[in-house]
Amino acid sequence: MSEQKIDAIIVGGGIAGMWALNVLKRCGYSTVLIETGTLGMDQTFASQGMIHGGLKYALSGQINTASEAISDMPQRWRSCLATKSSVSPKTLKHAGNVDLDGCALLSNRYYMFAAGNTLGRLTTFFASKALHGRIEKLSKPNWPGGFKGFKGTVYALNDFVIDTPKLLAHLAANHANSIFRCEANRSTVTRHPDGGYILKLKDTVLHTTQLISCAGNGSAPLIDALNIPTLKVQHRPLKQVLVKPKHNTAMYAHCLTHIKGPEPRLTITTHQADGHSLWYIGGQLATAGVTRSDAAQVDFAKAELETCLPWLDWQDADFSVLTINRAEPDQQLSVKPDTAYVERIDDFIQCFPTKLTLTPDMADRLLRALSPPEHKLSLNTSHPRATIGSPPW
Repeated sequence: MSEQKIDAIIVGGGIAGMWALNVLKRCGYSTVLIETGTLGMDQTFASQGMIHGGLKYALSGQINTASEAISDMPQRWRSCLATKSSVSPKTLKHAGNVDLDGCALLSNRYYMFAAGNTLGRLTTFFASKALHGRIEKLSKPNWPGGFKGFKGTVYALNDFVIDTPKLLAHLAANHANSIFRCEANRSTVTRHPDGGYILKLKDTVLHTTQLISCAGNGSAPLIDALNIPTLKVQHRPLKQVLVKPKHNTAMYAHCLTHIKGPEPRLTITTHQADGHSLWYIGGQLATAGVTRSDAAQVDFAKAELETCLPWLDWQDADFSVLTINRAEPDQQLSVKPDTAYVERIDDFIQCFPTKLTLTPDMADRLLRALSPPEHKLSLNTSHPRATIGSPPW
């Protein structure tokens, strides 16, 4: 069995790990990634694919830390989407960017809508100079499809929705021989007597001085297995709703009709399942839904859709529930983190984007935490490769 030294090993094949792999490879690091199951299988595919600038966090009518920490992310992602593969690391404005040229979008814009005059003081807030360039009130002829019959107000945001399975396929395309299916446990990942960590593949042993955890819900078990007590993980559940309506209409929008808190009443994206449009719904519906049974959540979602989108036909629509357990760095009172998180403890680095949209920011922080590359890798192994998974619909 051969043994080689390597600059970094990444654990976790969701968006965090796959983005990190691309950034590190581009910056000259010898790197491999290991994934227990299939790429994107957990939180990445359970996300709605929305790349947003945080305005949905300012629905109290005030700019705040959460909304501002994320405000430049849509433009950051758009610069990645416009990047040509010939661009070198030295010419990139942000070291944590990756080349996403040609990656598919589900919608180039995202919208907010509210029935009648139900926005109250948010109408003035959305028109303020502080939000200039981030939100635009649309005239009725410019409303997107799906709003025929709606009576109210529609705004366009700079946000957009990316196709997450195709995003992961794009990130994996040039690195298949560096992405392995392997569970990170006490038998496969161990401490090296001289420092760093050992990864045991089928016919190869890799010794790294930098082990990077991008494992999401697998982070806590990995931290426990490696006995790193100073790192703590919190979990915040959501109960999303999947709806297959008979009307086959696409929608990418936040519903703000009669909102009663600092969160959209409904956050809607549309995906394809067996050639039919499937609505994937979060927002306050999903946050508060964790206190309901699945059956009660479905009943509540039916009532919400009939109330908030009455111009569409909800008869005979198929409903189901998807419970998500979001893994994040531990916060006081378990509040939602505002920024990406990277923490280095000796030779172990824990990464959480905390939100899909903050992944480039996480990569910036990771590069600052890494030691410079020093090893070359020529890997010849028959160890099984990890493949792209399927979204929950």
